[in-house]
Amino acid sequence: MNKIPVGQTIRFAYAFSFGEIGTIIGLIWIPTLINAVAGFFASGVYYRALADSLDSGLPPAGMAATLPFFLAFVSMLLLAMIAVAITQQALGLRQGPAFAHVALGSAELRAFGGFFGLYLLLILFVFVLALVVGAIAIAGASAVKTNAGAAPIVGLAVALILLIGILALLYVVVRLSFLLVPAVVDGGEFGLTRSWQLTQGNFWRIVAVAGVTLLPIALVFGVAELVILGPEFLKPHVPSGNDTTASLHRMAEQMRTMQTHMPLLMGLSFVISPLLYGLAFAPAAFAYRALAGGGTGSLRPNV
Repeated sequence: MNKIPVGQTIRFAYAFSFGEIGTIIGLIWIPTLINAVAGFFASGVYYRALADSLDSGLPPAGMAATLPFFLAFVSMLLLAMIAVAITQQALGLRQGPAFAHVALGSAELRAFGGFFGLYLLLILFVFVLALVVGAIAIAGASAVKTNAGAAPIVGLAVALILLIGILALLYVVVRLSFLLVPAVVDGGEFGLTRSWQLTQGNFWRIVAVAGVTLLPIALVFGVAELVILGPEFLKPHVPSGNDTTASLHRMAEQMRTMQTHMPLLMGLSFVISPLLYGLAFAPAAFAYRALAGGGTGSLRPNV
């Protein structure tokens, strides 16, 4: 069983992301810009509709209710273009700089299929988990009626099921997704299956790589978001008694704050996207060659 060389993978990720930042920008700026513009208009409409829904108590209707699904579809397709382009560059399958790049071939479509499969898996997981938790809650409510002392046990059981479910989903998604794109690009295979096979016994190594490569930039982005939105945005609201109306109004205010600052948030996301995508997809390219038995000599840059 091959193991991911954690240190070499991290070094390659940073060397590639910073050393070829100009090429990465050229490869991704068009799909990233399209995604940012689509996200700006769609999210603005959705946040406004969601805020009005929280104030009125009525669910979003019409276009506002379907926008998140349409935006997710478009974003996954654009992400597939970005992921394939960066992975090809990292694997050495593409040479030289890039000024602009747009492609929608078989590799991009297979990558999109993998992303969409993960999206459906998430929806299915939420549905099944909701059914299981609901069934336990109903059974627990019946038990509490006859024995009030069972309430803590029922609450603990529900919390434990939720925790186990979330951890299981995290494990499966990490295994399925990490090598999805390089498997599609280099081998022309169905990425989900190949990623699951190759990552056996490497879960914690993948977590370590992701923690060192993605966590720092995620923290920087989170701090920048906090500065833009203001500290009041994250200030928790503690309702008095059973006053849920105040909580809903507080959530509505947060949605309107997000809508107001959407241009700055989208601009920030656009600026950091080259480093974010480089650090997201370069480690997988390096790890794929190590796990697939192809070595790492053809990878760029040399590390």
